[in-house]
Amino acid sequence: MPLKFTKELSTHLFKYVKSVDVKFNPFDNRTTSAREVLRQVMADRYSKANPKLQINSLVVGTPDPPSVVFKFVNDKEKIFESSEYDAAEIMHETLLEAMQINSEYEIEGKSIDD
Repeated sequence: MPLKFTKELSTHLFKYVKSVDVKFNPFDNRTTSAREVLRQVMADRYSKANPKLQINSLVVGTPDPPSVVFKFVNDKEKIFESSEYDAAEIMHETLLEAMQINSEYEIEGKSIDD
């Protein structure tokens, strides 16, 4: 059974996300997951939990594949060619990465809230 994230935990883990860049062509049928991820990350609970979170959307008119890039507080990047993933997979992988960073912070005695 895959790991499930509660609303409270996912909101906390989003504090480790520095920015989200979503690039898509609105007329391309491969953009469904990119647009859904953009919709989800724009939720009020994420912006309240992480006021420094930067969400950038780039709407293009080229046939390039849609992409979603998450940048984390430790300068790691998670890049998704979103036509190959659904939105739930993208969010799940992102939260797993944030959970890893959270664990590293706990081991080092740091807190994201400091």
